[in-house]
Amino acid sequence: MNGHRIGAGQRERLYVSTTATYDETADLDYIAIEYALNGEPVKLTPAEKIHTARILDGRGFSLTAIGERIGSDTSTIQGWKDNGWKPGGKHPKTRARTPRPEPVCGEPRMYRRHLKAGETCDVCRAANAAADRRYRLTGSRAAA
Repeated sequence: MNGHRIGAGQRERLYVSTTATYDETADLDYIAIEYALNGEPVKLTPAEKIHTARILDGRGFSLTAIGERIGSDTSTIQGWKDNGWKPGGKHPKTRARTPRPEPVCGEPRMYRRHLKAGETCDVCRAANAAADRRYRLTGSRAAA
């Protein structure tokens, strides 16, 4: 016998509490936001994603569940939350990168720079040959 329990597939529907359907100043389509709140497929603008994420976070949804409903990464949602539910701010996955130090004579990088400039340097050529031998023997370019 095929059947199901009454109410098994039903869940509470979330509504955006407003009579207006569009906010021109904030660029929000409340009907699209309502669809996203209820897990229905819809394309959202960035402002609508942030608004929807704020509502779902206030209702206790996890970042993963919010991300699935609005189509954004959890780190992006966390960035919005940390920035006071505004776009921008520092993305959690970004980090300051320190630049590589300039090569000095005796390194394979400097040998390649000498070649590019049309120069010859015996110290750098010997360092490059040693690095090449080490790579062929061990499969690693790191100095031991």
